[in-house]
This record gives sequence, structure tokens and C-alpha cells, in this order.
Amino acid sequence: MRSLTLAKCLTGCLGVLLAVMATSCCPHRFVPAECPETLPSFYVPEKIRVALVLGSGGVRGMAHVGVIEEFEAAGIPIDIIVGCSAGSIVGALYADNPDVEALKCAVWDIKTRSMLDIDLLNCRYGLSQDKSMRRTLNHYLGSDCFENLQIPLVVVASDLHTGELVPIGSGGIVKAVQASCSMPFIFVPCEYRGRVLVDGGVVNPTPVCVARDLGADIIVAVDLCELLPKTFPTNLFQVLQRSIEIAFMWQNDACTCGADVIIRPKTCGMGCFGDDKEKEMIYWAGRAAAREQISRLLTLLSCRDDEEAPCGWRLVCPQAYCSSVEFNSGLVQDLYTKQEEELEDGELADSDD
Repeated sequence: MRSLTLAKCLTGCLGVLLAVMATSCCPHRFVPAECPETLPSFYVPEKIRVALVLGSGGVRGMAHVGVIEEFEAAGIPIDIIVGCSAGSIVGALYADNPDVEALKCAVWDIKTRSMLDIDLLNCRYGLSQDKSMRRTLNHYLGSDCFENLQIPLVVVASDLHTGELVPIGSGGIVKAVQASCSMPFIFVPCEYRGRVLVDGGVVNPTPVCVARDLGADIIVAVDLCELLPKTFPTNLFQVLQRSIEIAFMWQNDACTCGADVIIRPKTCGMGCFGDDKEKEMIYWAGRAAAREQISRLLTLLSCRDDEEAPCGWRLVCPQAYCSSVEFNSGLVQDLYTKQEEELEDGELADSDD
């Protein structure tokens, strides 16, 4: 009975919300360009020993702070950071000021409510507008562009029109991080160089592929995918929730393929939004998970001690990552067409005989 009542309440609330959104008086319309502008080029170290890939996960991003603290304690260098969603925030803060104590204070102080400015009368594309997030990021970031960061940084976002993964490593930091964190339904999409972008986690929550294509010797991926809880669903909402969790789990597993070291903090039961108590637990989970992989990472680094240290910079001209599905379907179509042509040619030849 309680589940039925809850279901009715949620259905009613959802109906009201959808009605408000449908009648939203927001005059703005997102219209992606037919030919988006070329993504801006950026510089990376000539030789990248360690690339740290920080995955998405909302408040679970506090685990990234614990991982970085263990790296600092072990003297592990970070030559470049690739961030997605929450990972883009932590990555930008640390790349701006590589001091883990300052990072810890900043991430701890950032509250979920400080990032939200919900406006139900202006929510055609998302419940929360971008003003509060932009204001919060501007407050904590000292640098205004990627070129001024102390550690090279690349963040990723998802193109809502093409479905591409868009890497950004040049220009304004706040705009790029906003795009990477624009969780669908919660935040409005972000317009960028003729594209309409949403949370990078929609396409790739732990973008190891970007670090790999940048030529990193050692790739460390911090995967914040929530492990499946041991409790089994008892109603349709829990079935839906668990199904989504399973999909994310498999997606993350595929996205981390290719990493030399994968760090998976145990954050089971902690969602994307949480309080200070959960933040502390997540922070310690990050430290514990990183500590388990430190010896392996140091071993990998020792094997490369005889190699030259990073020297100089090289220019990267990034391309958006396209899904292979469309490409493969094209191959199938081409093959099918070719077979049809061959059959027609054979039939014509038979008729001539």
C-alpha cells in the first residue's frame, strides 16, 4: 500500500512537472549548427609519463581528492589530467593550484545547492540554469583559461545533437567545465562553438581514450561507477534504478579499457548528491582505493626511470569522438549495395548467355 501511494505521488509530481516544462515560457531555443566550428587546438607535454583520468560521479568526486592526496604523498607526478563531469571540476581546481590541501577545502566547501538555481518557469531544457554553477566555478578558480593552468587539463562533454564525445583543452575553463557537468534534466545544456553540449558522462564517464590518444605512457583511471547494491528490487522504481545502474556499470567497464591502473573507490549506496558526512566517507574511500594501487603504479614508473623526463610541448588538434555504430552501419550498407550490384551483373551476364 505504501509503495502504491508513493507511486501515485511520484506520478502526480512528474505530471505536474512535465506540464510546467511543456508550457515553459522560455524564449530561448537550442539550435545546433549544421557545421560546428573546429575544436581549438592546445599544447600538451612532448612526453606524458602519467595521465590521470578523473571520472564522473557527482558528489562522489570527493574520492578524486583522496586519490590525489595519496599520489602527492607517494611522490607520483601528474603530467596531464583528463576530467569528466565531477572529475572536470576536481581536475580544474587541482590543475589551477596543485595543492591538495587547498583542493580538499574547495571541494568540501562546494555544496550541491550552491551549483543549482532551479527555475520551474524557465526549465524547458533543464531544471537548473547555469548562473549558480558559473558563479561557483569563478569563485574557486584563479585561472580563466586553460593556457594559464599549472598542469595541462582536458575536459570532455557530450554533443547532444551528434552524440559525439567532445574534448576541450583550450579557451575558457568555466565554460568547458560547465559543459562537462551539465547533467541532463538537472542542468540546461551548454552552447559551445556551434554545438549543444551536456554532461560528458552521457557518452564516456571515464574517458581513458582521450589520454591514450594524447600518447600517455601510463594511464591511471579513477572510476566512480557505483557498485551494485546487494539488495534486490522490490518494486518497479527499484527495477528501473537497478537497470540504469547495470547499464552504467557496463559502460564504465568498457570506458576504462586501456588504462594501466584502474582505481575504483568503494562508494556503494552513495548517489550523485550527498551531505558532508557522505563526502567524508567518499574521501576516505578514494584514499583507500588509491593506496591499494600505489605500489603497482610505482613499479610502472620505475620501469621508465631510464627514459628522458618530459621536455618541450607539442600541439594537439583534437577531433570529436564519433560512435562506431554509424560507421559500421555504413560499411554494412556499402557491402549490401555491392552485393546487389554483383548479383545484378551476374544476372545480366546469364541473360546474355
